[in-house]
Amino acid sequence: MNIEKLLDGSECEKALLRIAEGDREALKIIYQRMNRQIYAVAYSVLRDFSLADDVVQETYVKIIEKAFSYRKGTNARAWVLSVARNLAIDLFRKRRFEGAEETFTDPAMRFDEGAVVSSMEVKHALDTLDDEERQIITLKIYAGLRHKEIASLLGITEEASKKKYQRAAAKLRGLL
Repeated sequence: MNIEKLLDGSECEKALLRIAEGDREALKIIYQRMNRQIYAVAYSVLRDFSLADDVVQETYVKIIEKAFSYRKGTNARAWVLSVARNLAIDLFRKRRFEGAEETFTDPAMRFDEGAVVSSMEVKHALDTLDDEERQIITLKIYAGLRHKEIASLLGITEEASKKKYQRAAAKLRGLL
């Protein structure tokens, strides 16, 4: 499958415009093209698989609610990922404010992270990065975004995204 086809922003833009007109079936296009990226954004902020799943679901609801605010001609993928990132940040802040502890206290009920992440060493290494570095690595590697898109999403320059990616990748190489 061609990755460029999966990441085609014009299809996502058309879908957003259709959703704004009330066509909920168009949400399938966003799901098919961007679900992995949305999940990667949510996970990069929250570092919790089940909370990231919740944010992904909430992102689709928010897309339906807010599609009317999308401005034609702007980057549709960035708009969708911004929705996901903002929801994840809001949940992160809410949980921190509430002093939320581990979601599952019973080890038998713990989500099987090994089924999602092929190597716990990689997860541990990612956890050693600061929030911005982890988000950049996750968005680049797992979501397949370009530095220009990452910069736009995180509110940094493209050059800063590249440099921070290189530094974070070097840290990961040292740990792995």
